[in-house]
Amino acid sequence: MTKKPEVKYPSFQSPVRSIFEKFSREKDVALVYGEPIVMESKQILPVAKVNYFVGGGSGGQLDEEQAVSIGQGEGGGGIFTIKPIGVYEITDKKVEFKPILPINLILTFVTIISFGIALLIKKKR
Repeated sequence: MTKKPEVKYPSFQSPVRSIFEKFSREKDVALVYGEPIVMESKQILPVAKVNYFVGGGSGGQLDEEQAVSIGQGEGGGGIFTIKPIGVYEITDKKVEFKPILPINLILTFVTIISFGIALLIKKKR
């Protein structure tokens, strides 16, 4: 029985790997909360909802006689969606979250639509 020679791959620094490593160091906190904006006696901290999907792969072809890689390939991709949802307003006295769409506006809109639908139903009878 012949022993196969140990395969040594050439050192290769993947550009895709460096992108994914940088992204993994940042985590969600840096993506979700932006840099604070200082205005007079308060700070504004923007907040966003972040969704992401990433993937990657690599492959190569090995020349077993010479024990070297003769072909190599890799790829990666992903999708990021960032949706602003509001801001934190920070003062010496309190921290308050202010959504992009105020809840009072949404409730008023729903109430008006519901009232309109009720009137239409009443007229048809």
